[in-house]
Amino acid sequence: MPILYKSITAVLALTGCISLLITGEMNLLVCTGGLSIFGGYYRFFRDRPQASKRVAAILAQAALFVFIADASVITGDVFLAVAHMTITFQGIKSFDLKEPWDHLQVYFMSLLQLIIASELTRALTFGVIFVIFMVLLVTAMVLSHFLKEGTLGRVRIRRPVTAIVMLTVLCTAIFFMALPRTPQRFIGKSHIRGIKTVGFSDKVDFGSFGDIKLDQTVVMRIEMDQEVSSPHYWRGIAMDSFDGVSWRNTAREKSRLLKTGDEFVIAPYDRTRVVEQRIYLEPIDSDVIFGLAKMTAVNVDTFSLLVDDASGITMPGKLSRRIKYTVRSDMAGILTGRSEKRYLQVPRGVENIIGLAKSVTGGSSSDLQRAFAIEAYLKRNFAYSLATVPPPVGMSVLENFLFRTKTGFCEHYASSMVIMLRGLGIPSRVVNGFYGGERNEYGNYLIVRQSDAHAWVEALIGNEWKRFDPTPAVAAQKPPALSHFLDSLRLQWTRYVVGFSSEDQKEIVRTLASPFTLKGLPKLRFSSFRTVLFWSLALGFVSLLLYAVMKKLRFRRYSFVTRTYLEFRALLRKKGLKVTDAMTAGDLLRVSRKGGFGIEAEEFLNLYESHRFGSREMTDHVRQRYKALLKKLGTGKRAEDI
Repeated sequence: MPILYKSITAVLALTGCISLLITGEMNLLVCTGGLSIFGGYYRFFRDRPQASKRVAAILAQAALFVFIADASVITGDVFLAVAHMTITFQGIKSFDLKEPWDHLQVYFMSLLQLIIASELTRALTFGVIFVIFMVLLVTAMVLSHFLKEGTLGRVRIRRPVTAIVMLTVLCTAIFFMALPRTPQRFIGKSHIRGIKTVGFSDKVDFGSFGDIKLDQTVVMRIEMDQEVSSPHYWRGIAMDSFDGVSWRNTAREKSRLLKTGDEFVIAPYDRTRVVEQRIYLEPIDSDVIFGLAKMTAVNVDTFSLLVDDASGITMPGKLSRRIKYTVRSDMAGILTGRSEKRYLQVPRGVENIIGLAKSVTGGSSSDLQRAFAIEAYLKRNFAYSLATVPPPVGMSVLENFLFRTKTGFCEHYASSMVIMLRGLGIPSRVVNGFYGGERNEYGNYLIVRQSDAHAWVEALIGNEWKRFDPTPAVAAQKPPALSHFLDSLRLQWTRYVVGFSSEDQKEIVRTLASPFTLKGLPKLRFSSFRTVLFWSLALGFVSLLLYAVMKKLRFRRYSFVTRTYLEFRALLRKKGLKVTDAMTAGDLLRVSRKGGFGIEAEEFLNLYESHRFGSREMTDHVRQRYKALLKKLGTGKRAEDI
């Protein structure tokens, strides 16, 4: 067996296993059996004896036992257990590669592994592995064909492999673009684990932001249709009730929005005034829709959205999946509201905080001035730090922050300001979202990370919710340029492959059809049926003529050897034998023998193979013999006719 064929089989087996391992979802302990793949293929390359059927059967039964334990106890997930078992199977199979059929089993198992991996990851790395797998698989199938025909080593495989790979890529791309897209999944649920985050549910424990502020995981990427000056506050969900330990969203009214046209309209807006944000949200474990305030419309591939009475937007059934949506925000828009009891609620034991608020705002004459005074006081007199210490027994976290440590992060600042405002009778709430983002110069978009999670304050001044941010500014670290370049590649992958949607399909169809739009077509009129018949016949005649010319030209482009071979194939069909275009020379010889064309057909096909694949020039004498054989086959009688 050629070393090239062996090598491709080994690499395909490894490619399938690697595609699963890069997902990060595999349990390495259960996959330990897959390490035997290295020993198995080492023996395979050294032409050592393969494992006996008995040993292979015992190992297969052991793998089945592990699979049952995996699915029921270790991971408790049948899907992941199947993925683990395929890795073990590749290890066992590497000791049992005897027949060509065994190689096909390895290819099939590798393909199954890639299909499973596609359910576990959407990473760009998987796309690279998929392309490598496809090229190797096509090469292996071509080699397998020539190996079966016994012509491997006598033919050049570079051209057929290149042509078939290009054709496969083209067909895959067409199939990918034509596959119907819907907002809902047809099969099962996604096994992609969402990014664990905090602050975007109806209940948020105080201090939980401290952990994610150190996490550099990308949460979303944002493209905007125009430059918007900083700061950028990506509004999420508002919290209104605080018990000293947790914040809650007690919004009582949630309205279900249905699509109007192609978007969910939250409030009437002027398209010339809004800022459009195209947001690629990673699979986080929250159903909140983020955007710049004031959000007036959302375009997302779903059936409905929910909007609460604090202007928070959620997408029911989003689960932990990556989504792309567009938000239109009126930057000059106002979030209106009315004073409610819940926006004045304070926990017990905050008398000292209220006293501090009165002291800080002593010289202020309006609610707006009082809010600015508290914001400025917190910014100037407190330090930003993620290293906080728990309060002593009997002291609340806010008193610990305001009167003892005077260091904290956004939750401390926002919560303190809200309680101080409420102590003065000013309705207010904490808003959780993201702040800022890094500009990626390669793709001209913003990258927002977990560490950008932020809490700020909205206070009701008059009937308008105004934003205040009492947290001091912190210098951000600029990541290396290479990081941004790789991230721009990931965005393109997410945008044009993972996030390819029905809207993209419609846009492609519209683009392809636009050159053929004839504005005057509806005005065309035919004077009579005779005219229609005349033009139909003329069109049919021209089509037939073009077909005949193209067929002749296609036939002429072949060499003399191939052209004569095609004539022989047509001759067999004419004699009533069943011949298809996919048949090889070996297949035609078997058909010829059945039809009584044994000796002449065998000599003819031997000449064809030796000069078609053997890189030998056909001499004049051999050409005459080659042609004479075809003529004799055409005029001779079949054995059963004698």
